[in-house]
Amino acid sequence: MVVQDESPNKREFESMNILNLHSEDDFYLIHKMVFSDHDVLTTTRERLLRSANLMKAAVLDSINSIAVVLVVEDRESQKKLRSRIIATGDQHVLLENGLTLPVNCIKHIEFPS
Repeated sequence: MVVQDESPNKREFESMNILNLHSEDDFYLIHKMVFSDHDVLTTTRERLLRSANLMKAAVLDSINSIAVVLVVEDRESQKKLRSRIIATGDQHVLLENGLTLPVNCIKHIEFPS
């Protein structure tokens, strides 16, 4: 099953710089982000698609160590982050280097072509 993202806002993410967990400065910047308690996605369909894409990313990582690009949103900004998805759950996602993010802050997942 192929999960397609039909997000109309996909183009708005293209011009953002991509942060990398292997950079000490980027890791610190991500670690200091303050996330909101509310979900950045508004519809149930968007949330189900995000969950499916996070599971797909975790499976791809376990097979081939494939990194994805996450668009994450905190209280002040949106950022792109390249990382492998080690594991995902209902409320948190585990990234490489032991970093965890709340699932509700992930706005979009981009897979390599």
